[in-house]
Amino acid sequence: MPVGSVAPPFLLVAAGASRLANAAQRQALIRAAVAAIEARTGSSPEIRVTATATAGRAAAREAIAAGAPFLVVAGGDGSVRSAAAVLAGTGIALGIVPGGAGNLVAAALGIPRSTERAAAALATARERPIDVGRAWVGAGAALPTPFIVAAGVGFDARVMAATTERRKRSLGIGAYFAAAAAVAARIKPFAVRLVVDGVVHETDALAVLVANAGELIPGLLRPRLPLVPDDGLLDVLVARGRGVAGGSRAAFELLLGRGVHTAIGPYAARFAARRVEVDAPVEEPIEIDGDVVGGGRLVAEVVPGAVRILVPA
Repeated sequence: MPVGSVAPPFLLVAAGASRLANAAQRQALIRAAVAAIEARTGSSPEIRVTATATAGRAAAREAIAAGAPFLVVAGGDGSVRSAAAVLAGTGIALGIVPGGAGNLVAAALGIPRSTERAAAALATARERPIDVGRAWVGAGAALPTPFIVAAGVGFDARVMAATTERRKRSLGIGAYFAAAAAVAARIKPFAVRLVVDGVVHETDALAVLVANAGELIPGLLRPRLPLVPDDGLLDVLVARGRGVAGGSRAAFELLLGRGVHTAIGPYAARFAARRVEVDAPVEEPIEIDGDVVGGGRLVAEVVPGAVRILVPA
């Protein structure tokens, strides 16, 4: 690069994302994102269209090596999470154009679900430093998996596991609602041991969610006490009860609760912590930002202010 020149931004497009698989839609998104990036910086971005997670991470590393001022990812939650993991601690901002079915990260940060609106918002977006969670899954796990929204054991992970790619493509976010109804009808409590910043709690649960940011239903329903992505803490939400009635009561208490707890109640509890350990039966699945990654044991901790996200001004 010539002396005195400024590196261009990078635009990473995950071609496998459910809402970007169609070539015409993908090209329309690229045009919209390029126009917004040019309006923001006065320069055209380097464009990388990727088909695998490995290629996506390589493109993010390329952006770092080039000294890009920011990287925009158009894709689903997995692509966003992978890029955030690479960019964490570099000071290079991450822009998001949600192209998947769930788009949990975008919803948690107030980024429009519409690809056109999200792309246009890049022109005037501001940088917001947010925390990143690190999760170790399974006994003896050596390397952590990063998360921006949440890692969960039980109900939410079962919903993710039951939501097929085919249904995501045909129903969009509705695929998760259909799966949730089916899972709720047959889920049973499981025994769980929690260690929350060194304090041990033993109980049964329908779900344990270790959350950094987000909403109970993305884009529709958020808890009265918000999940704040830049407070240096993780929120631990425990849902108890039996059957649909018990699960509904737990969800209601978590939705309307005004504070954190020191003990687990008959239906729900919410804690705040920097480090959390969850030990559940190995058959209980674990999800990280919407992707099922294993089962049984989950250890999570927070890294404050690790990544800068471009959010609507």
